[in-house]
Amino acid sequence: MQEFQLRVVPIDNNNFALELYQCAYKQAGEKRRPPAKRVGRLKGQSLVQARQAVYDCLKVNNYDPKTLKHSRQNAYVLSELSGVNLALLFQALQPLSKLERIANITAGVMAMSNEEAHYWFAKVSNGDRHRALRAIRVLLGD
Repeated sequence: MQEFQLRVVPIDNNNFALELYQCAYKQAGEKRRPPAKRVGRLKGQSLVQARQAVYDCLKVNNYDPKTLKHSRQNAYVLSELSGVNLALLFQALQPLSKLERIANITAGVMAMSNEEAHYWFAKVSNGDRHRALRAIRVLLGD
């Protein structure tokens, strides 16, 4: 199973951003694992609109959503499915500002099946990132 980490990054006035990292596998013969790769960041209005999806992912991974605060130091360790869903969500929502589109895309990504989420994550991670993200936004945005 692939591991993901959700980290809280304080900004200002008790505000924060969330960053999602994909942890690399430890290679044979290596003493430690390579550093994690950031796959998404969400802040501001997009984070406020997607907060219920973040809360749901925390609950699924046995975390209390009340612990999500700007002062949190430790990262949340997420399962593969939760990490893939949040990675898609964070990357699709990053440039958006229209609240209705953000809500539609959030609902669509969180309703995806396991196979569908992994398909889109693979397209975004290994294929033409901009085209895949644009397709997700067009598909789910309206």
